[in-house]
This record gives sequence, C-alpha cells and structure tokens, in this order.
Amino acid sequence: MLRLRSLSPRFLVAALALTATLTALPLLAEDDQSRFEVKYTKDLPYSGGRVTIDHGFGSLAIRTHAGNTVEVRATIRSSDHAIGRQIHITGTEGSGGVTVRTDFPEIHDYHGNLSYSVEMTVTVPASAPVTAKNRFGSTSVQGLQAPSAIENKQGSITFRDARGPHSLTSSFGSIEATDVRGELTVLDNNGSIHVRKVEGNLSVTNRFGSVDVADVSRSASILNTNGSIQALDIGGNLKASNAFGTVTASTVRGSVDVTATNGRVDLSNITGAATVKNTFGTVIANTIGGALTVNGQNTKVEADRIGGNTVIDTAFGGVTLSNVTGTARVRSSNGNIKVSDVSGALDAGSRFGTVHAERIRGAVEVETSNGNVTVNGAGAGAKVRSSFGSIFVDDVTGAVDILNANGAISVAGLHGSGCQPVQLRTSFSSIKVALPSDAAYAVSARTSFGRVNSTFPLTTTSTSENTLTGTIGRGGCKLDILNANGNITIERE
Repeated sequence: MLRLRSLSPRFLVAALALTATLTALPLLAEDDQSRFEVKYTKDLPYSGGRVTIDHGFGSLAIRTHAGNTVEVRATIRSSDHAIGRQIHITGTEGSGGVTVRTDFPEIHDYHGNLSYSVEMTVTVPASAPVTAKNRFGSTSVQGLQAPSAIENKQGSITFRDARGPHSLTSSFGSIEATDVRGELTVLDNNGSIHVRKVEGNLSVTNRFGSVDVADVSRSASILNTNGSIQALDIGGNLKASNAFGTVTASTVRGSVDVTATNGRVDLSNITGAATVKNTFGTVIANTIGGALTVNGQNTKVEADRIGGNTVIDTAFGGVTLSNVTGTARVRSSNGNIKVSDVSGALDAGSRFGTVHAERIRGAVEVETSNGNVTVNGAGAGAKVRSSFGSIFVDDVTGAVDILNANGAISVAGLHGSGCQPVQLRTSFSSIKVALPSDAAYAVSARTSFGRVNSTFPLTTTSTSENTLTGTIGRGGCKLDILNANGNITIERE
C-alpha cells in the first residue's frame, strides 16, 4: 500500500513516485472506518489474439487455465474513500484479443496521509500470447504456453513453467526465471538475475546486479556491467561480457568467448575452444577441450589441461600453463612464465620475467630481455635468446642455439640420433656444456677475456688459453662456442 504525507502541491506528484519506488507501505489510518477496500471480478471471453495487461501500484499475478476466458480478480485498497473510488479497472475484448488496464487518479493536492494499492490476479488461456506491464509492485507469471513480453518498472519478476519465446524486462527489481521450454530474453538495469532450466537459447543483459544462470540446453549470451556472472551447464556456446565483476563458467558443451575489464575470469570443463580478453583481472582456465586464447592487460593467467593449441599474451602478469595438447605460444611483458607438459612446440617470451619450461615434446623457442631461462626437456631442439639473465638447458633432443648478451649459459643432457649441432654465445659471463660419453662433435671454442677448459677427451688441431679447436669422438657435428668476457668449460656428463 502506498502512502503520501502532507506535501505542497509543487512536490506532491514527484513524492508519490519516489515513495512508491522505495517501498510499499501498509495501510495506516487514524480511523479504521475510513479504510476503502473493494473486490473486482470480471470474466472476459477470449477468442484469439493477445492478452494485454497494463497494471501499477500493486502486485500482479498471471496464471493459466484450460478455459477460453480471461479471469480478472483484484482487490483495490485506499486510506481515502474518495481516492479509492477513482481507481478503476477496465477489461475489454475484441478481435485483437483482451486488454486489462488499471487507471489511477491524478492527485495534485492532498493534505494528510494517503495510501493505496491494487492487487491483481489475471488467469488466461494457456495458449494465449501475453504482454504485461507493471509499475511499483511485484509480478509473478506461471504456466504460459505461448510467447510473452513481461515488463516491470519498479518491482521483481518471477517467471516459471513456460513454453515458447519470452522476454522479461525490469528496471528496479530482481528477475527469476525457471523451467522455460523455449527462447528466453532477460533485461534488467538494477537487480539480480537468476535463471534455471531453459530449453532454448538464452540472452541476458544487466547493469547493476549479479547474473546467475544454469541448465541452459542451447547457447547463452550474457552482458553485465557492474555485477558478477555465473554460467553453469550450458548446452551450446557461451558469450559473456562484464565490466566490473567476476565471470565464472563451468560445464559448457560449446565454445566460450569472454570479455572482462575489472574482474576475475574462471573457466572449467569447456568442451570447445575458449577465448578470453581481460584487463585488471586474473584468468583461470581448467579442462578446456579445444584451443585456448587469452589476451590480457595487467592479467595473471593460470591454465591447465588444454585440448588444443594455446595462445596467451599478457602484460604485467605471470603465466602458468600445463598439460597442453597442441602447441603453445606465451607472451608476458612483465611477468614470469612457467610452462610444462606440452605435446607440441613452445614459443615463449618475456621482457621482465623468468621463463621456465619443462617436458616440451616439440621444439622450444624462448626470448627474454631481463630474466633467467630454464628449459628442462625439449623434444625437438631449443632456441633461446636473452639479454640480462642466465640460461639453463637440460634434456634436449635436437639442435641447441643459445644467444645471451650478459648472462651465463649452462647446457647438459644432449641426446638424439644423428647430428644435433650446438651453438652457444654470450658476453660478460661463463659458458658451460656437459656432453654425453658417446658425443661426436667438431669443436670451435673461443673467448676474448677468459679461459677455455675441457675435461672431455678430444683431438685438438689448435689450442691456446682462450681458443680450442678440435674433434670429440668421430667429430662431424658442430659445437660452436663463443664468449667475449668469460670462461668456457666443456666436460663429460
């Protein structure tokens, strides 16, 4: 029930709207005898077309039955008899359908307390399309078997057990929809959205409130601005966008496309590919059946069990990636990178961070400016470039090519059939390489300011304190080591 206190005429209309927006107040009157209450009952024949309902200042319930009439039941209440008698409900029927409308008087000046409301229930044929609007009151709809458009300006919407395409719109109130056998569109500005069990495509848009959807048989599209998004058990593709809030998606049987600005993105159990764009938020991706693509700014990325090729590009955030079926390309401008168990090749790079790679079955290529590099396990060779950091390479099948400007190089665990050339270059630090006992290399080791030492038996053709040329074993494959200002050590594993 809505109440107005004594106000000047200048502010009366605005106060009415504001009071109604904030709350529905109970009827309070100094004299209970002055309370106005009347019941309204009307049955309208329905012969087809659309049922249109225009209601306000009270709750609206829409129900269905198997008959061919539109049944209107309402209770009109007011603290003032004169105002109550000016509240009217009209119902008309025609070839285009049935219209039900609630009309309220224009109140320009009122001295004292005033409250009024209309509680309405409309029962329609289950197969009738419905358009319903309400203002300043809750709306409850159940059992519709034809398309509908439900709008509420200042109040919640509860929608259940429906068939056919439907749209739900609210400005200031929550929306809850359950068991919809068809397409569903939900639009809210300032309220939470809760959707369960939709047997069709789902489209959700919200501004200031959380969005929680689950059990959607087909695809879902969710747009939010200032609230969290949670999507669980989506039968098709999922597209989600959020500005200030988290995005959580799990058990999606299609692909996932997420754009976020200031919140965490958490994906798990995605059957298809996943694409994520995020700024100022962490990205977590676990058990992605297809390819994974992440583009982030100020974003930390953690990904595990990826079923396709993976591309991660971020700035000001670290990357942890593991168990990738396919190739991996990882870039972080200002963060550490750790990658393990990749079935294909790895291409990794960081400007101000370390790179650590383990158990890469394909080739490894790493480039960093100001961080250490560790490669432990590369199945098709390793190529590393660095400027200011140490490089450690172990357990490599294939060629090794390392160029460092101002850091140490350490290489061990070289193996593989055939010729696997090794080329190592650095300045202002040491180079150390450990060779297997059956190694066969043509060695060329040179340094400008340092010593060349070899504990491995070799046949020398030229030797000095800072130069060593010769063969190890039967020779043939190149071992080329160049240092500008540091020692070179060749030893047996």
